[in-house]
Order: sequence, then C-alpha cells, then structure tokens
Amino acid sequence: MDTQYKPQLVAFEVTGQCQFNCAHCRSNAQNTNGQELTTLECKKILVALSNYHRCTVVFTGGEPMERADLCDLLRYAKGLGLRTALSTCGYLMDEMMMQRFKALDVMTLSLTLDGATEKKHDTFRRTPGAFHAVIKTAELAKKASMRFQVNTTINRGNLDEVKDIAALAQSLGAYCFNPYIMLPTGQASRLEDQMLGPIEYEVLLNDLYVIKQDFPVEVRVSCGPQFARVSKPIGAERRLGVGCLGGREHAFITHRGQVQTCGFLPISAGNLLENDFDFKGIWENAQLFEAIRNRKTLPAHCQSCDSVKACGGCRARAYALSGDALGVDPLCSRLSDSA
Repeated sequence: MDTQYKPQLVAFEVTGQCQFNCAHCRSNAQNTNGQELTTLECKKILVALSNYHRCTVVFTGGEPMERADLCDLLRYAKGLGLRTALSTCGYLMDEMMMQRFKALDVMTLSLTLDGATEKKHDTFRRTPGAFHAVIKTAELAKKASMRFQVNTTINRGNLDEVKDIAALAQSLGAYCFNPYIMLPTGQASRLEDQMLGPIEYEVLLNDLYVIKQDFPVEVRVSCGPQFARVSKPIGAERRLGVGCLGGREHAFITHRGQVQTCGFLPISAGNLLENDFDFKGIWENAQLFEAIRNRKTLPAHCQSCDSVKACGGCRARAYALSGDALGVDPLCSRLSDSA
C-alpha cells in the first residue's frame, strides 16, 4: 500500500431515512427496510476512523437529523478529535438545533439547491416545501455564524440556471458552491435523458471556471474530475486535491457499514461490521482502492491524457455505464471523439 494516501474526508451515511422523495436519490431513501447502524456500531466506526487518521467526517444520509442520537454521535466524534460536518435537507432544522450543532463544533453544513426558484427545486426534489427548508436553514446558519456550502445536482433540467444558483448561494451567505454532475446511479438511473452530453459537459466546465474566477464564493466540483483540466487548484483544493478523490483522499461508509470509494460507486471494498471495525485494513489493502489509486490501471484513453494524474476520470460514471469501474469515463471518451 502506498502510504501517501490517507482519508482526508469520509462521508458517513448514518441513516437511509428521509422524508423527501428526490428523483435522483443515490441512497434510495425511504426504502431501507428499517436497517440501521446502532449507536454503538456508529461509535465503533468513529473510533476506527480516529485511530487511523484524524479526518473530517461528514454525517450524511438520507437525512441524518432523522437519527435521535445524532448529537450524541457528533459529540462522540468531537471527543475523538475528529472534525465534523453535516449534510442536511433542512426540513428538521430550527434555531435550537442550529445552536446545538454550533456548540458541538460542527465545521460546516452542506445544503442543496437544485434550482434557482422554488418551482424548479421542489419539482426535482418531488417535495413541496423543499426549497423553503433550504432557505430557512441557510438563514439560520448565517444568523448563528455557521459556515455552510450549497451543493447542486447538475442535469439538463437546471443546466441553464447554474450561474443563477451560484449567485443565490452567494447571496444567502454560502462560503462554497459545490456542483455535482448527476450520475446514472440509484434513483437517477431512471433519468438517463437528464444526463449531460459531452458538449453540454464541456460548456459547463468552462462556465464553472468563469464562475470560479468572477464570484467571491469558492467553487468546487464533485463527480466532474475533468474540471481539473480547466481549473487551477486554489484554497482548500490544495489540501484536498483535485480530480476524483475516491479511494485516494475520500471514502464513503454506508448505513450498513460497507466502505466504498464514494457514495456513487456501489462497490464494497469491505464491511466494517464483518471485519471487527478494521477501517485501516480496508483502506490500505482493499483491491478496489489499490486499483483506483494506481493510474496505470486506467484505460489507454486516460494514459494518453496530460491530465491523468490530476483527473483520473469518474470511476462511478464508468461503472454505471459499462459495468467496469476501471473503464473509460464516457464523457472523457466522447469529448475526445468530438474534438
């Protein structure tokens, strides 16, 4: 194992439960059949992470606030020396909870706006009131001096609103605008007609670069590693790296203890409930992680690209469309073919 790789950011899916019915849901929330990690299992996972590397743990779901023990888990993580963040839809947030999260030293909140208007966002989320829940949470965070970022799942339906959403994020007080390029995984596998094509994707990458240059808000891109080709890393990106970080600086732990490179590549590298919570063993020895870290295992298309080290292609997109996580990222190949 190459010891240069340490998990800087671990997304911990503490629940699959959520009251929303989003069209693109990665975790297929609301259909978890009651399977959840116990409080003790969650704490054992946090200990395993802390013993290996003092990373940032993003509590996510589903909706993590659906767990009655969420504050207990955040407090426990803090006691272990882990930094914490919280990804929330906001529908359970109020001023008291915001103050509790601040007192627990939650570093940042991740909110999601998939449209610049209530109609667009709520239609995509298939939940009336979803837009107002985010706006309310952003206002509460600003009042409490809590840092928050705005994520956006970019697809053909909101492609023409990206700049407007970035402007809205900035006006709300977000420190970061983090677009996610929608992948055909989970519920989103049924939305193939909403996936970006190669030309749309290339235009988007350049639009995001302009936003990054012109807007004071930070701009990061998830599930779009080719952004490394058009953008020079700045700020936190120098610490976290650029391109695809899955299995290199990022891991995802499901609500059943599976360890994955990210939440969008549904291949388990190992299960913490089944290996006595040995996160180190999975991170350092799993064949999946080793293969993804080794750029020489990537297809010839990647090998011939000047950005192979910084980018690496999206392994989740390659897997979703070809069944091979080490295959060609379709947007890479199409861009090359259309050049």
